[in-house]
Amino acid sequence: MRRRKSVRGEGFTLLELLVVVLIIGITLSFAVLSINNRSRAQTLGEEAQRFAARLTLASQEAVLNSREMALQLTDDGYEFLVLDQNEWRTLENDEVLRPRRLPEGIRLQLTLEGADVAQDQSEGDDEQAAPRVYLLSSGEITPFAAQLLDDEHRYSVTATATGKVELAQAGNG
Repeated sequence: MRRRKSVRGEGFTLLELLVVVLIIGITLSFAVLSINNRSRAQTLGEEAQRFAARLTLASQEAVLNSREMALQLTDDGYEFLVLDQNEWRTLENDEVLRPRRLPEGIRLQLTLEGADVAQDQSEGDDEQAAPRVYLLSSGEITPFAAQLLDDEHRYSVTATATGKVELAQAGNG
């Protein structure tokens, strides 16, 4: 007697396909969350490193090109200025030292001579009254402390009169 084999279609059942789709969906959701939820602390740390590096570079540029430079806060970031024919001019065409906007949610607080400098004080009609960090051609820098912070984290960038720039992670806000 010959037995007849049951004929079962080749392929996957609907239940198997649903399980695979569910696993792929869960994996993709974790991947998207990890990409989109880039740590605010990481973003702040990277911005603090960029700020310190640009400040160091501007100081070196001042020495190498024998010209006086300055750092000035703006409403939403900071800019570097150069003294040109007794006038302070923003470095607009310099790719590295052009004016910078801080990412959303990050603030920059500057302390000069022990007093906090508000960002909105840095802009105004009287250019001489605007607080600045001076980067002199002699290599000297106006001593300052700057805090880059968001609601939870903070980084500190300090400079000594001799031009040494340091970056440190300060405690949580």
